[in-house]
Amino acid sequence: MRDRSYPLASNPDEINRLRMQAESLADEAAIMLDRIGIKAGMSCLDLGCGAGGITDLLAARVGPNGRVLGVDVDEFSLAAARSWADGLELRGVTFQTGNLFDHDLAPESFDLVHLRYVITTIGRHEEVVQSALRLVKPGGVLALQEADADGIDAFPRNPAFDRLKDVLVSLFIKIADPFAGRRVFRLLRDAGLRGVDFRVCTARARSDDDLSDYLPQTVLSVREAIQKFGLMAESELDAAIAACRAHLADPDTIST
Repeated sequence: MRDRSYPLASNPDEINRLRMQAESLADEAAIMLDRIGIKAGMSCLDLGCGAGGITDLLAARVGPNGRVLGVDVDEFSLAAARSWADGLELRGVTFQTGNLFDHDLAPESFDLVHLRYVITTIGRHEEVVQSALRLVKPGGVLALQEADADGIDAFPRNPAFDRLKDVLVSLFIKIADPFAGRRVFRLLRDAGLRGVDFRVCTARARSDDDLSDYLPQTVLSVREAIQKFGLMAESELDAAIAACRAHLADPDTIST
């Protein structure tokens, strides 16, 4: 069952946003996996995989003798993930429904457990780390990719963009942690992990890149939660999204 506190929508627009997000981060995720040293035959878990996560990148590395499992609580996202994986003819990749804190996965059964933007969207920092760690084999790796809202920006600056960013950050401060990225290093060290490292990634977009619409799309995905907390009137939200999109469509505008 989908967690009612999870702020992002479950619909085709959100699936498209997740796929765009995954594609924009694919090169950086590949660097992460290469630094970790994912090899043929390994067993890997993408926990909270959404519409597919990094299961394709994992499958390419573990090969036909490896195992890649994507787990997510949202059935709609998993249906999209299965269709996407079938389209790519991914081998050795399966998906199943599961909650990070309530699943039937065996302890210490994966060489790699990966999570992307889980703490960012649900908080529960220590619980997330401990739940994920229980699934890692001795000597295995836990890898977290988390966001830091300070990286959201547009150049030149724009009042509508700034307003949408402020509302998004305000919402996630209430329900989770929009600055989780800067906290992960200490979280993992406090959990007793050894060899903890980190890499900073900033995705960039020009006006003709799909990623240029990332902020408006994300705001639309959490629109219901914005209204629930009374953070912005619907009419103001619609006007800000339109103005922000016009600015991002300007060929002279870049965003991160």
